[in-house]
Amino acid sequence: GTVLSVPTQLDSSTGIATGQIDETTLKQALDQATPDEQGNKTIEIQMTQIKDAKTYETVLPANALTQGQATIKINTGIGTITIPGNMLSEQAPEAKTASISIGLADKTELSQELKQKIGDRPVIQLRLKIDGKPSTWSNENAPVTISIPYTPTEEELKDPEHITVWYIDSQGNIIEIPTARYNPETSTVTFSTTHFSKYAIVYVKTNFEDLDQAPWAKKQIQVLASKGILKGRTQTKYEPQTAITRAEYLFSLVRALGVTASLEDNFKDIPKDAYYYKEIGIAKKLGITKGIGNNQFAPDANITRQDMMVLTERALNMLNILKTQGSASDLAKYKDTHLISEYAAASIATLVKEGLIVGSEGKLNPLNNTTRAEAAVFIYRIYNLI
Repeated sequence: GTVLSVPTQLDSSTGIATGQIDETTLKQALDQATPDEQGNKTIEIQMTQIKDAKTYETVLPANALTQGQATIKINTGIGTITIPGNMLSEQAPEAKTASISIGLADKTELSQELKQKIGDRPVIQLRLKIDGKPSTWSNENAPVTISIPYTPTEEELKDPEHITVWYIDSQGNIIEIPTARYNPETSTVTFSTTHFSKYAIVYVKTNFEDLDQAPWAKKQIQVLASKGILKGRTQTKYEPQTAITRAEYLFSLVRALGVTASLEDNFKDIPKDAYYYKEIGIAKKLGITKGIGNNQFAPDANITRQDMMVLTERALNMLNILKTQGSASDLAKYKDTHLISEYAAASIATLVKEGLIVGSEGKLNPLNNTTRAEAAVFIYRIYNLI
């Protein structure tokens, strides 16, 4: 990529540090940038860090975010924003400038309960201006990645997987961000989002009173529940030994993968008020699932182990995550391969070769229903691939 150092000026009355890049400079940087293996270019913008700055605002030519020519990475004293070139493809086609800002949010606007839960951890606010005027932004097809420097407490470092991020909406409600995770190598918390708002770093350790029924899955269940990737059957019970439904599993898989897409329709048996409506719709649009026929998904049916594996392998292939492709020889060590349906054999073989499925006592148990504990362990494995 190409790195541009941008002079930054601070307005001491507002605490906003602003830097601007003109179209000529950006075009020169784009011409000089070397594409990666996929042909994508990246331009990195380095904002001058200013001690008293509470917000950093970068003003760009709007066409840099509408024509999809390059990914733009903006480094500031508060955090880093990585923006796809199609961020504004669905709005402002005639705009001249787009301003992206990242700042420290005003915690006094939060409820007392929320302030207590967040504590001293950072709360940031992302904003957009089009031609100098505040504008909302949401684009399910162009997620933006945010990285915030963060030093965990001694207690958090004992179990850093529970460091995560909450989106705080305009009513003060919290929504978990499943893509959020702490990177100990860079001492940052990174997450992706498809809309701008307030985001808080938090430490969450979700527990259920029945996890001793499956101690081998306790850690995985707690981590995934803390990030909003999976849900309990109630506020206090997870029911690890019961079968997981098709909707429950696909909801968790889509959230663990962090994939997004704008929805046009859904299966006709998915209620619009179901908590999994969006995730099932994303899976349908992206081709992760084709349903059971007649535009139906059967959300409340239990999912077999082989169907769980087929859906997952299809999703991982779509994201180009799998490095190899399995064959019949990879299944030869299992005693029950004759039970695997023809449509599932190639997917299961690939997951076995990748080490994502190991079986139990020499069996794959393809026709068994998947328990909620088994699903959590498998999805946790997938989550750590991303």
